[in-house]
Formats: sequence, C-alpha cells, structure tokens
Amino acid sequence: MEEIIRKREVPAMPEGIKIQMASRSALPGEESGDLSEESVRDIVEKVRTGEYLSLMIAPDEENEEGYLTLESSEELIFLQIWDEETGTAWACFDPELLDSNEEAPIEPSDGQSVFPLKCTMKDRELAAKCVEWYAHTLEPYPGMDWLKETWS
Repeated sequence: MEEIIRKREVPAMPEGIKIQMASRSALPGEESGDLSEESVRDIVEKVRTGEYLSLMIAPDEENEEGYLTLESSEELIFLQIWDEETGTAWACFDPELLDSNEEAPIEPSDGQSVFPLKCTMKDRELAAKCVEWYAHTLEPYPGMDWLKETWS
C-alpha cells in the first residue's frame, strides 16, 4: 500500500557517517573507497550540480541492509530509499503525476531498470539534501514529502 508521508521539521544534521558504500552507478566496480565527511560533502555537491547522474549509497558494502539510489537525466531525478529490515521503499514523487503509469525518460546505469514517472522530481538541491541526510542517518530526509510503500 502506498502512503504519502509529509515533510516535517528538519533537526540539526547529526555528526558521523553511517554509510559504508558509495557507488556512482547501480553496477559493481564503481565504488568510492573513502567515505569521510569530506568525501560525502563532495558526493552531495556532485549530486547538487548534476555531475553525478547516478548514485547508490548503503550502510553495508553488500547492500543487504538497504540503500539509497538515485538515477537521473538532465531534467528528472528518481530517488528511492530501500529499508530491508522493514521491507519499506521511500520514493520521491511528483504530486501532479501520482496517477501516471508512464515510465520516466531516464537512462538507468544498470541498463535495465525502469523508473515510474510519478516517482521523479526536478529539484537537485533537495535531492542533494536527501543524499546527505541518508549518509548521516540512514533515514529519509524529513524536509521532503515521500511516497512510502511497505511489503510484509
């Protein structure tokens, strides 16, 4: 079942990095070795400027606990968080497209994924905040509305 989770007040950014893996695509072999505060700031800036069109970050190197994935084109951004423990997916969404069944015109880094147009956004600044928040908390950014779906 899909549920809209509305944005709420954003607390101060916690210190420390909780991710152990960052990759510039959904494919293996593009992992970043250094995951310091500085390298996360660099990743966030490259998401903000559109230099990174694809990104996956995770709390463990095998993505077994979950992950944040971002795939984008010049105009659209698909951003999703998967939490393995709860079986929950959190996705960005466009309220005007919630009834759409169309595919987003985004070239996937894995060459095969398909992204729902309704689960896209255009705000790179907000996408960068979501990436930074997840890297520090492993949680969805509270300053954005999310489309939440849970599988039991």
